[in-house]
Amino acid sequence: MTRPFLLLWFGQSVSLVGSQVTALALPLVAALTLGAGPWEMGLLAACARAPYLVLGLPAGVWVDRLPRRPLLVACALGQAVALAVVPLADVTGVLSVPLLCGVALVAGAFAVFGDIGTLALVPLVVPAERLTRAQGAFETSQSTAQIAGPALAGWLVAVVGAPVALLADALSFLVSAATLAGIRVRDRLDRVGGVLDGVRLVFGQALLRRVTLCTATHVFWVNAFLALLPLHLAREGLSPGRIGVTLAIGAAGGLVGALIAPRLGERVMPVAVAVAGVGAAGVVWHPLVIAVMWFGVQVYHVLQVPVRYRLTPPELHGRVNAAIRTTVWGSAPLGALLGGVLAETAGLAPALVVSGAGAGLACLWLVRG
Repeated sequence: MTRPFLLLWFGQSVSLVGSQVTALALPLVAALTLGAGPWEMGLLAACARAPYLVLGLPAGVWVDRLPRRPLLVACALGQAVALAVVPLADVTGVLSVPLLCGVALVAGAFAVFGDIGTLALVPLVVPAERLTRAQGAFETSQSTAQIAGPALAGWLVAVVGAPVALLADALSFLVSAATLAGIRVRDRLDRVGGVLDGVRLVFGQALLRRVTLCTATHVFWVNAFLALLPLHLAREGLSPGRIGVTLAIGAAGGLVGALIAPRLGERVMPVAVAVAGVGAAGVVWHPLVIAVMWFGVQVYHVLQVPVRYRLTPPELHGRVNAAIRTTVWGSAPLGALLGGVLAETAGLAPALVVSGAGAGLACLWLVRG
């Protein structure tokens, strides 16, 4: 792999660990520190993804028009500052659920540009024949972060409290900004392209359309599930430390999936989606069944992302990724809100089972393909 890719991969790997700390610590701030209920937990999860609905498509245009490295550095610094607000608010006594939602919105806005920019940068620093391997490396880092991050988060929450634990993620984004600053790459910019160019390509190409709709449906239900999971585990009597360890052990399944996925063909994608749904639904019987979910999720992601790289011209990567991310992550806040509503009306366990079933049935988009 090239030096620019290694810098990008290292910085992303560090920030992924930090983001896993936030993924557990932020809802624990709401649930344990502020006593939030299911609806507030769903609202908080929705706020983290809501910026995709508003900023996703315009972000793709800017990513294709601006030099990507400086843009990514600015996004990493912006997320670091946003997350540092939580421990400051806790110290000053102004911490609240609305403030947490505001932090999630601001950090999510920077994440939109950073996510789309990173995806658009990868094909510029990786040869085409190595894109599946590169995606496998990113997903391996994601799975490793899901193992180390929750355990680290649980320990930090136990030692310094959930609000201060978020400083670990802020520091990880500073590391990411430093590594991004060292990348030298020649951008292929498009100064005249429109916001709908990516949408036309994504939904005009049959395979790309089916993969995008499958991913969006899957993410919708997975986010309904994930919005409720920390509260479910806490109500089952698990301490923050045990929650972190449980999620870390479960994430080992994702690491296995990321490692073997590059050896599999795209035809296994529907099976991987179905397996992920079964794993999510099974969490109500035993928390460690979540390893099955992460196994399926990581196999699917390693295989589906190179599809868009293969079918997208270089100058359209920003807008195509923006169209896909807007569709996919735009469904996430809606799923999180529905998860909160289901839990309030039917209870946590039934809501988790329904969410898992919905996530697995997303494979039907790919069956014909």
